[in-house]
Amino acid sequence: MPSLLAAPNLLSFSRILVAPVIYALVVSGSRYGFLIAALLFVAASITDTLDGEIARRRHLVSPLGIYLDTTSDKVLVAVLLVALAVARLAPGWMTALIIAREFLVTGLRSYAAALGVVIPAGGWGKAKTVITIVALLLVLLEGDARQGGWLAGQSMPGHELLSPLGPFTLPVWALLIAVVWTVGSGAEYIREAIPLLTRPKVSDALSRSENEP
Repeated sequence: MPSLLAAPNLLSFSRILVAPVIYALVVSGSRYGFLIAALLFVAASITDTLDGEIARRRHLVSPLGIYLDTTSDKVLVAVLLVALAVARLAPGWMTALIIAREFLVTGLRSYAAALGVVIPAGGWGKAKTVITIVALLLVLLEGDARQGGWLAGQSMPGHELLSPLGPFTLPVWALLIAVVWTVGSGAEYIREAIPLLTRPKVSDALSRSENEP
């Protein structure tokens, strides 16, 4: 069993540690806070790929590693979304939808795991991660441009990030696409979980346990 201090686990845990740092940078209002937060977010996203690769190559895959990997991703994204909503760069309802989906899917996967079943990620779920990372990075860069950071002095892409396209800017439109993909992947998970939720044996077992003293 790989140690908690194994390299893949430390990389996963680093994403949890960096989440409050990114939050503080986003809400601080400092001139270069968004740019530093964007760089940290990119670095954290890279570790999401590295920890899995290292774990597989060194045969360090473990239940703890899988738990840390998935949990750290959700913590990082949720904390960043809340920070962007506080900074008024991301609509609150978009933040709420994405976080609610994560809670729902986590609950469904935990329920399936208790039954000894693994619900695999579908096509929507696999694409959702990449789309969400790109969208959040664009919103962070928009924040840098608005705050007078490095991008504020660049006509490209600073101006493009701030130019409204209808009701939203380009980064917020990207975040809206991430929301649609997130909701779609959540629906995909629910569809896969329906047979588990309607298993007669599970229902009977739960009924018996409720009737037992």
